[in-house]
Amino acid sequence: MSNQMDPHVRAMLEAATDVQRSQILLSAPVFSLMRWREAFRQACRRAAFDEGVAYLDAWHDALSATRDRGGFRGVALEAAKMPLLYQIDNGRAPGGAE
Repeated sequence: MSNQMDPHVRAMLEAATDVQRSQILLSAPVFSLMRWREAFRQACRRAAFDEGVAYLDAWHDALSATRDRGGFRGVALEAAKMPLLYQIDNGRAPGGAE
């Protein structure tokens, strides 16, 4: 096992804005997001980026749930993705400033 930090976790720790955090969460492999979930969650919490915590939790819940015909049930994962896409498209959170 390597002692090197996952590059996506490192990028998350170095991210200066919620836009950057959103881009990382939406591009990192799901395997990395789940393997290093607590590191990503801590980075989000430290930055008061609640949308990122919600996205990680939605992935965890979706991957833990019974699937329907090979797909995820419900819309929670897609709903959790929307604020991150908004961040990227608009540079800020709804009603907030970045």
